[in-house]
Amino acid sequence: MEGLLEVGKVVGMIIVIMAVAFLTESTVEYIFGTLTKNVEKLEKFKWLSLYVALLVGVGIAFYYKFDLVALLGETVGLQIPVGYPGIILTGAGIGRGANYIHDFWSKYFKKPDQE
Repeated sequence: MEGLLEVGKVVGMIIVIMAVAFLTESTVEYIFGTLTKNVEKLEKFKWLSLYVALLVGVGIAFYYKFDLVALLGETVGLQIPVGYPGIILTGAGIGRGANYIHDFWSKYFKKPDQE
């Protein structure tokens, strides 16, 4: 029963991280993307939205101490401490958005019979 609770915790945290990734991507696009579309002088800076999203994602990951590397390590019994590299990688994933994390999860953690 304890193992089942641990898996539920990991899955729940992954869902939270994906939700935050979706919200981050949507909010940055709404604020920064809309600004660059509607202000002609800023239109040439639209390419910066990728980096704005990256900074926001990393900032959120640090604030909430999201570390997907440590979390996934728990699922296989590894004791990976929450640390800066994992938080930065998780923040980069959050900045890229929910689709990026979903693609990663589907590619590397898909059951063999789902191919």
